[in-house]
Amino acid sequence: MHRIVDGEKTRLRPASWGFSEAEMQRRFRWSSDDTLQYWSGTIPGGRSYSHFKETVGQRDWPSDGKRISYAILTKDGSLIGMVSCYNIDRRRQTGELGVYLGEQEYWGHGYGTDAIVTFVRHLFADLDFDSIYLHTYESNTRAQRSYLRVGFSVLEKRRRFSPRIGYHEEVKMVITRDAFARLHGLQQHAVTS
Repeated sequence: MHRIVDGEKTRLRPASWGFSEAEMQRRFRWSSDDTLQYWSGTIPGGRSYSHFKETVGQRDWPSDGKRISYAILTKDGSLIGMVSCYNIDRRRQTGELGVYLGEQEYWGHGYGTDAIVTFVRHLFADLDFDSIYLHTYESNTRAQRSYLRVGFSVLEKRRRFSPRIGYHEEVKMVITRDAFARLHGLQQHAVTS
């Protein structure tokens, strides 16, 4: 059931379908962007473009089934970000959300929130998840506002350490299928093959 899923502002395409050369170069640029990497909680890699290209597919959609990733596209088909569900636990029907918009001109215009609503609806309505959780920095108020609009609620806050930024406060948020359905319904938006 991996197919293009349409939201109001965005279209999500399974990463397992691959990327054009231009899209792959855009993703590589994002992987080296200090601001993006800071907010996503990872350290920019020193890898080459050829290494990135060789390994990104297995990272996006590993054979163990514990991660699924989708490209976030504008309605005209331009790649602007990625959204994933990882640490998937099929028995408990849950997983962790990860999302970023790599093209910063789209920040603050509702594209990220739309992509999250569209993806979470797909996870609940089509892939039978019961809950989705995420972690974010307490200082990432822009992301938290988006997650709250989607219907995520704060589960806990805790002090963490990362080599990238040292000690920081982390927020864990969660949304259940029922909470999402009350806010957004579970009818899938238009789906195309």
